[in-house]
Amino acid sequence: MSKHKLIELRKIIEERTGSLKEEVEIATNVKRNPLYIADRKDEIEFVSWTATLIDSILNRDDAHKHIQVGTTKMRLELADCIEFESILQTRVEELNLKLKNCDNLRESDILINEIDTLESILGRLSDLKYGDKAQAIEIAEANQDFQQAIRLRKRLIKLQDLESEISAQIQN
Repeated sequence: MSKHKLIELRKIIEERTGSLKEEVEIATNVKRNPLYIADRKDEIEFVSWTATLIDSILNRDDAHKHIQVGTTKMRLELADCIEFESILQTRVEELNLKLKNCDNLRESDILINEIDTLESILGRLSDLKYGDKAQAIEIAEANQDFQQAIRLRKRLIKLQDLESEISAQIQN
């Protein structure tokens, strides 16, 4: 049975946070450029915020998650992922607007770093959601098993359609 994608992403974020903290410690000990250290500390803050967001989504009251009777576990997981993506995408849009209006070089660097970090996390989630399926399609095509590739592509499209349907339900 596959793990919830947000739980997998949370583990990746924890690993990243740990490596960033280690990087800050090393950089501090060798008296590296203070801006470099500040950037890493900012990134720790951005990544920690996303971990907190994941925790809040996963720890919600189960009654809230069961809006419909008979909702499958996959649909609930997909709804959680969609909600997380939506929040991150909204945050990226807000940061891009701030960046357009920013005239302070250091502040723009911080905004760019946060945007890059959030987009990277969105990319990792996408890899977790679709990576295995996309890789299976590539392998099937490489083995010239086009029928298998077509079947896998149809399953991926069904999953994306289901995601769109859930996203539309969430917005309503």
